[in-house]
Amino acid sequence: MLRRHSKRTPFEGYVSPETIARLLREGKPGIQPPQVKHFQFVVILVDDANPHDVPTIIETVMGTLVRQHVAVLNIASALLVGLLGAPFPEGNSPQARLELVAALLRDNGARVRVAHGECDGTVGMFGGHERWTYGAVIPGFSGVLRTLLETAFGTAVEISRLSNE
Repeated sequence: MLRRHSKRTPFEGYVSPETIARLLREGKPGIQPPQVKHFQFVVILVDDANPHDVPTIIETVMGTLVRQHVAVLNIASALLVGLLGAPFPEGNSPQARLELVAALLRDNGARVRVAHGECDGTVGMFGGHERWTYGAVIPGFSGVLRTLLETAFGTAVEISRLSNE
C-alpha cells in the first residue's frame, strides 16, 4: 500500500485519477523500451507578458488537459507539451485532439497559442535507472515551435502530419 501511494502522489497533479488507477492496476514491472507509435500532440505557449498571471494560466491549461485525459510530457517556463494516445490508446484520434484544442482556446481565450497535430514518434521511458521520465519524440519539433511562435495568441494552428519515415 505504501509503495502504491508513493507512486501515486507525484503524478496526481498531472494525470487524471482514472489514469493513475489504471496504471496501478495494469502497469507492468520494469522499464519498457521506447517504441514508435502514432499519436496526437498539443504544444501550448502561455502569454508571459505579465509574469504574475502565468501560474494561474498554466493551472487553467493543466485543468483542461487533465479533464481531457492528456498526458503532460513537459512544462518548461510558459511552454507545455501534451500527448493523446499514450500511455493508453484511448483518445488517440484527430477528433479528440480538435475537441481539446477548442477547450483550450475556450478556457484560456487570448492568453495561449496552440500548435497541434499527429505524428509517428518514439514514445516511452527515457533515461537511466536512477532518473527516468515518460516522454515522446515529436519529429520536426523545432519546426513545430517555430510555427507556434508565428501563431497569434488566442488561436491554434494544425501541423501537417509528421512522420519519421
